[in-house]
Amino acid sequence: MSNNIDLHDRGEYEEYVAEDEMLDGGRREEVRVIRDTDSVRTERFVENVGVERRATMDKLTGLIWLMGGLLEALIGLRFLLKLIAANPNTPFVNFIYALSDVFLWPFAGLTATPSANGMVLEISSLVAMIVYAVLTWGAVRLLWLLFSPTESGHVSIHRREEF
Repeated sequence: MSNNIDLHDRGEYEEYVAEDEMLDGGRREEVRVIRDTDSVRTERFVENVGVERRATMDKLTGLIWLMGGLLEALIGLRFLLKLIAANPNTPFVNFIYALSDVFLWPFAGLTATPSANGMVLEISSLVAMIVYAVLTWGAVRLLWLLFSPTESGHVSIHRREEF
């Protein structure tokens, strides 16, 4: 690959890739030779191709944390509404209860549910919040263990030699 370009009446300018190879750890190395009328220099570029993969992993794990956080907020709101004896016949409270029932189904009847004067201490909601937080954390860690790039960051090394 060779380009001849006239640069500001300085004469002939030539740049080409002398070496291009993949290294261990998902890195790519490229050596370019640049010649003009005054000098010859080489530039070495080392780049980590795992950077793009890391960005995708960051977005994916961010999405998992967001979904886990929204689920925690939903169950926490249900717990609070039950604790303050919110009227279950209002549309908002009814919606929160109906939506959160799906996620609390595995924990139904886990413990006794103490109540007094309409206020309910739903302990199974607290247990569900702990379990879902641990599952979210575990899913993120598993994803990183299985699919994370071996190295991160971007390294460029430039060495110029003039003759």
